[in-house]
Amino acid sequence: MTAGRTEDVARLADVHAHLAGAREPRAAGPAADLDSLRRAYLDVLKLALCDLAGTSTRSVGALPDGRVVSRELHGDERRMRAAGLDWPYQGTTMVGLGRLDDLQACVESIVADGVPGDLVEAGAWRGGAAVLMRAALDALGEERTVWVADSFAGFPAGDLAAMNFLAAPLDEVRDTFARFGCERGVRFVPGFFEDTLADLAGERWALVRLDADDYAPTREALRRLYPRLARGGHLIVDDYGSFAGCRRAVDEFRAEHGIAEPLERVDSTCVRWRRVSEAPVPLPEPTPARPARPPRAAVPRPARPEVPTAREVELAAQLTDLRARLAAAQAELRRVRAAPPWRGARAWLRRRLAGGGTR
Repeated sequence: MTAGRTEDVARLADVHAHLAGAREPRAAGPAADLDSLRRAYLDVLKLALCDLAGTSTRSVGALPDGRVVSRELHGDERRMRAAGLDWPYQGTTMVGLGRLDDLQACVESIVADGVPGDLVEAGAWRGGAAVLMRAALDALGEERTVWVADSFAGFPAGDLAAMNFLAAPLDEVRDTFARFGCERGVRFVPGFFEDTLADLAGERWALVRLDADDYAPTREALRRLYPRLARGGHLIVDDYGSFAGCRRAVDEFRAEHGIAEPLERVDSTCVRWRRVSEAPVPLPEPTPARPARPPRAAVPRPARPEVPTAREVELAAQLTDLRARLAAAQAELRRVRAAPPWRGARAWLRRRLAGGGTR
């Protein structure tokens, strides 16, 4: 077995174990004390963010030919969502309950330990994880700011642009924060990281969460944000286990700057570490002034695209086949009607004899 094949098998086994260990999608019941009420509120919020408050949820995926379809997840199938292993059609986050639980614990730890700084998410999609960060701070009476950086326009042209049906416009993400009552103390940073993150060089961070998928945006986010992460702050990388480019960017950055804090595994895809060293990591040199240029274009996406179910795609294929067969039959009928009667009868008889006389 080749090294690549061995790695794929190990990765698959890891994902299966991750799925099997996903927690039940349910919330803690409230009690009269404030801690229990806070825990119950945040548990219900996490279910809502993942679209797991009901008995079923809708999941999106791609067929081998690239077509995008959806299907309902019922009962134990919802474990996929709880584990953060599917693309939600309606949920506001892909990270699942386990990673949200861990994110909540990280927020609570920086507050309990008095780590200075704000919180930032680079790569927010529909904003669900950042909503939880804001809600967790609010529940603790914290006035820190949550920064939300994303293109809000999908991926730039390239390999990941095919996933652009997942793009979430800024106005929809703002509405999500408002709908959950978490719009206060939030600042949005729209645009691709190479055009925007340098402007945050003066900020101080207690928590940095990266969900940038690919090599270049992950590396850019590390270069621009990690140097300002306070001692005791958390650096969370959502895609380390699922995107080779992201993993390479993290490993290279840690090696280049002698970052020795151990990577702590959250699940099969997410890792984090807590900054202990006070050794400075330099910010990149300021980019020389350059002529204004239009922002990088994202691949355009139709507003609110309708994603068919797998059954609808199957029925559409059957309908296409039936229409083709009907068109062929109609063409044959027109040909027979246009031919002289004796010629049409002879041709019909010849075909019948060639087919063994079967109907």
